[in-house]
Amino acid sequence: MKYVIVYLIKGKAKRYHEGLIKEVGPKFGENYIIENPIPSHITLKSPFEIKSINKLEEILKDFTKKYKASKIQIDGFGNFKRFVSFLDTKFSKYTLQIQKDLIRELELIDIKYNKFDKKWNPHVTIAYGNKPETFNQIWNYLKTLDSPHFDLKFDNITILKKPRKYWKIYREFELK
Repeated sequence: MKYVIVYLIKGKAKRYHEGLIKEVGPKFGENYIIENPIPSHITLKSPFEIKSINKLEEILKDFTKKYKASKIQIDGFGNFKRFVSFLDTKFSKYTLQIQKDLIRELELIDIKYNKFDKKWNPHVTIAYGNKPETFNQIWNYLKTLDSPHFDLKFDNITILKKPRKYWKIYREFELK
């Protein structure tokens, strides 16, 4: 089964993000995220496959007991190579260290990191612009909006699973 480890976004930031997805995708004909829904999140460990989830659950249960909740911000918009548009995030040094430590812990149970985990760039995806002209339209539209700003509490590490086509929340672990 395929899994991904994320921070779940909640509250006003979640509602804002979901609203943008529902607006931007259809408006510009880029419906991938609408057709393949996933809870509002920031990826902490990119997708991987594992046969037994039990060991992962044990690791995350112990891991989240060692760390305190911290602060992150959603602040403005960004993009990757004029393809992916997203809500930009700012993580404290402490929160960045949590993600690095998490990747190290996962390696202990043979969940290997990949280039996205090593060069981690936290963000909240809004849309993929599959053609340069579509990306430009999306990006130009986002630049007309007020720059979003949300102060969030980094208080969970969550496993999402993909039993079929859609990602679902499997289990959430709280940071205190």
